[in-house]
Amino acid sequence: MLPTMAGAQLRISITFPGTPEYLRLARLAAADVGSRAGFDYEEIDDLRIAVSELCHLISGEGAPEPVTLDFTLEPDGVLLEGRAATRSPHPDNELSAAIIAAVVDEHAVFRDDAGMRFRMLKRRRAATVG
Repeated sequence: MLPTMAGAQLRISITFPGTPEYLRLARLAAADVGSRAGFDYEEIDDLRIAVSELCHLISGEGAPEPVTLDFTLEPDGVLLEGRAATRSPHPDNELSAAIIAAVVDEHAVFRDDAGMRFRMLKRRRAATVG
């Protein structure tokens, strides 16, 4: 059973400067959340890789904006939503897209009036085996 707070799903948020040296905080948070979700070592590593790539994409170029990540423990994995008030994101590239697609079940990166956002879902392998 996943930990909950007053019957609700556990949600963890972290905000950090959108510069490369602070991506370690995002990876550490991802590893902790993945562990709480019951991920094995490889699944935790996949989550950390996806978080790094996605944060890099939305952090932008030029003056860095803070990045906020909202991790939610789902019954079968982790939902992650990220955002930054970035106006000039890093350009999409095929390698990043391929890496992210290989390590998570679903993901999307998009721009809205507030800046750049992403949404990602990583399920436990045991939950996807039918």
